[in-house]
Parts: sequence; C-alpha cells; structure tokens
Amino acid sequence: MKHSLPLALFALALVGCPPGTALPGGPGVPGAGTTSGGANGQLSSECQTDFGATQAAAKIEAFLGATAKFTRAASDLDGSLKDNCVSMGRALGLSGGQLSGTTRAVCDAVSTKLRDELRAIRAEASLRVDIVAQPPRCEISVDAYAGCAARCDVDVDPGEINIECEGGELVGSCSGECTGSCQVEASAGCAGSCEGTCSAGCTGVCQGSCEGTCSSTGPDGQCNGSCDGTCHGSCSAGCEGSCEGSCWVDAQASCQGECRGGCSVDYTEPRCTGTLRPAHVSAECQASCEASLNAEASCEPGHVEVVVTGDVSEDLTPRLERVRAALSAGYGQLLVTGERLRRLRRSGRAMVNAAGQLRGTGQALGLNAIACITEAVSIVPDALAKVSVSVEIEVNISASVSAG
Repeated sequence: MKHSLPLALFALALVGCPPGTALPGGPGVPGAGTTSGGANGQLSSECQTDFGATQAAAKIEAFLGATAKFTRAASDLDGSLKDNCVSMGRALGLSGGQLSGTTRAVCDAVSTKLRDELRAIRAEASLRVDIVAQPPRCEISVDAYAGCAARCDVDVDPGEINIECEGGELVGSCSGECTGSCQVEASAGCAGSCEGTCSAGCTGVCQGSCEGTCSSTGPDGQCNGSCDGTCHGSCSAGCEGSCEGSCWVDAQASCQGECRGGCSVDYTEPRCTGTLRPAHVSAECQASCEASLNAEASCEPGHVEVVVTGDVSEDLTPRLERVRAALSAGYGQLLVTGERLRRLRRSGRAMVNAAGQLRGTGQALGLNAIACITEAVSIVPDALAKVSVSVEIEVNISASVSAG
C-alpha cells in the first residue's frame, strides 16, 4: 500500500536537506540533489510532463507550463534590457569597461550619460529639444487565450468563453463593416488619425512636437492643438502631408487593413492590446494563461524621434548626434522591453497568488506533482523580483530622457 507524504511535510523535507544532500525521491524527482529548484532558477524538465486527465492535473500542468515560460522570459528580458543599454552606451561613447558590468551597472551608466548630454544641450537658450516617443504596442491572441483556458479548466467550452479586453482595444481582420477605425496605406495624406509623423498640415490635434506653428500648447510645452508644419507624435485628424507611421480612418463598410474598436461580425484572429478577462474561468487558470501569453507577447516598437527647434552651435553638434544615435540604436527597443516587463510583473503577482491556491491540489497526483509545485513556488517569487528590478532600471532610463 502506497502512502503519500502530506504537502506541508514534503515541502519541509525539500527545504530542510543540508546543502549537497539529495532530496526525497531520488533520481527522477524534480529538484533531487538541489535545494533551490531547477538550474539557474528555471523549472526542472521533469515538471513539464503529463500528470493525467483530471481537472487537478490540468490546472497543475497549466501552472507549471506558465512557470517555465515566465521564468525563462524574466531571464531573457533582463538580457534584452542589458543589450538595449549596451547599444545605446556605445552610441554615447561609453568605454568597454562601463558596458561590461551587470545590467543595472551598464544601464545606470547609460542613464547618467543621457541625462548629462541632454541637460547640456537644453541649457542652450536658443534651442528647444523634444524627445517624441510613441509607445510600443503589445498584443495577446484571444483565440490562444481561449484555448489555454479550455485546456486548464476542462469543464469550460472554448467557444462559450466570454473574454473582454480591458485597458486596450480589440484588433483583427474584419470581414464585415469595421465600426471602429481601419488602418490604411496613406503615403500622401491621411484623412484620419496619423500615429507617427505628419509631414505637413495637421488640422486636428497634434500631440507631441510641432515643427512649425502650433495653435495651442499643454502644460509640458508640447503641442496640443493644430500644427501648421510637421507634427511629430500623433495627429488626431486631417494630416495633409505624408503620414510616416500608421493611418487610421473612421468606420468603413470594407476594411482591407486592420480593424480596431469594433466589427459588425466576429473578428478573424482577434488580438487584445490590453488585458484579457475571461468570465467563468478559475483564478488559477486565468493566472497561468495570462502569464504564458504575456511571456510570449508580440510587441511592435514605438516611434522615437529627436526634434530640435533652433540653431545648433558647432560645439553642441557632437553631443546632439550622440543622443540621436543612442536613441535610434536602442531606445525604441528598450521601451518594448519595458512594456513586456510590466506585463510580466503583473502576471507574476497573479502567479504567486495562484501558487498558494494550488498547493493542496497536487496531493492527489503523487510525489512528483507535489515536488514540482514546491519547486515552482520557490522560483516564481525570485523571477518576479528580477522582473521588478528590470522594470525599475527601464523606468530610470526613461526618466533620464524626460528629465534631461
């Protein structure tokens, strides 16, 4: 007769072994021979397996799969953040020694250099320098989320899951009437909203920098009215010149491009630019599916531009060129990394809560499931802490660009 070790006692056994001592279960049991889960904070390969066809097994498998993706993405994005900073640092002229330390050390050096360069440039009374940055856009597949939820909650019919997109918009192909906005090609004039740069005559609201005459400015000095000239940022309507970016026009009976905001029929391959909230799906499955999909979110870089108004003196030209080169080399990708990190941080918090709820679920599935849950419980908070540090680093660089 087999006896299952209660989860609480098994967890104590896992953390109570002296360093270098094999853990209970021997070979084949996740974490055997270690005291901190899988190698380098990653989930053991033995935990990515089939635990059966029960509801409990489905939840555990979804959670462990999400843990593997979450921890891997946390590590990958830390590497991406450092790569972004190195690219910017080289353009700023930093030395190899300054760019060979930890992610925080490298990015702090870049942040300080950017702030100093921009302050020196903006100290010139005859100059106005604006950094216009359109934020990146990340999307999550609604169909992929529904499929994940159905695999995790076996009683849920994927065709009956009501999923709402919060804090963003639904986008996709629309075979009916696009009741929201339709993305169109607009090389010579955009009658709708131009997101990017309108080369001439924005009769709507120009939000960003106006290289010309702006009818109204906001508290931050940025244009917040019509622009007689070049609008860098976004033009809400009536771009008379070329639109370098994306042009969105109001509802059309036939939308050949991407439709956002509403379609008279169901979207084909719908995506959400915000957070997906499904009804009638357990909190544990929501956490697992959100973490899995956010770890692999598809993101497009935003538009980053340095707009200078006034005459640049000869001695400031090298500084300005370094800043331009640095922002072009890595700032757009850094903003993408930051957006993905914030999504991952939100998912990680939900994963930590779900881990507590799933602790008891594994008892019915045997020692292997218990060991895997215990391992996941130990590495998810560590990965979340790494993500939070990376978010802080990215925020510091963005603050340097703004404050400089």
